[in-house]
Amino acid sequence: MRIKSVQAWWIRVPIEAARQHRSDFGQVTTFDAAILRIETDDGLVGWGEGKNAAGSAGSYGALVHMLNHEVGPQLVGRDPADIGVIWEML
Repeated sequence: MRIKSVQAWWIRVPIEAARQHRSDFGQVTTFDAAILRIETDDGLVGWGEGKNAAGSAGSYGALVHMLNHEVGPQLVGRDPADIGVIWEML
């Protein structure tokens, strides 16, 4: 089994006004995250979610770009069971 594809997206989910809060970074109006999808040549699909900034602030453009254009291509073709090898590569 080998990793066939890696794709990341930046999601931004609005938070309704009654549920918003204020942090050190200001008013938090959205929940942002990077969502990652990894598929193997056997058809298995794994999903992950990551945050790139402290609190709820930050832009995810750089993280998603890095996952899609730097990390993702290095994962394609690898055995997903080689966790130690992949961890060292990261």
